[in-house]
Amino acid sequence: MPTSTITSLLRHGLLLLTASTLCLACASSDARSDDGTCTPDDADGIISEPATLVVTVTDSGFSPKILTTQNTSDITLTLQNDGTTPHGFVVDCLATPNTDGCPLESCFSEDSRIAPLAPGESATITFETPLVEGIYTFRSDAAADTELGPGQFIIQ
Repeated sequence: MPTSTITSLLRHGLLLLTASTLCLACASSDARSDDGTCTPDDADGIISEPATLVVTVTDSGFSPKILTTQNTSDITLTLQNDGTTPHGFVVDCLATPNTDGCPLESCFSEDSRIAPLAPGESATITFETPLVEGIYTFRSDAAADTELGPGQFIIQ
């Protein structure tokens, strides 16, 4: 057999071996369920635990500053504005680079947003927390609240 044919076969065989190895690596690191859905790790094994949260906002910040709940839980949240200017409530998305079949960004639903409330007003909303665990930032999205300190919404 000519040297060029042997070289060509070796290259072809090496390409097939490389492709096979890559496919095995993809299959072994892929945490997707059989239907292709997002299946992130769940550190504590607890999901869907309803919670009621009450948050007060003043002109200097939120209280409490840290909210902790489980993933995929129905949450009832009341925001009370004890400040002298309008304040709202919105949770920022979280970057979630992963190999779990999940989107690269995890977000709370639009139902978790409270439009800025006038001083003395309160609002109660119900929403479901995201599936992906992590520390999400919550803040007021009122135009004058650029200096208002954010809080953390921890999904465990």
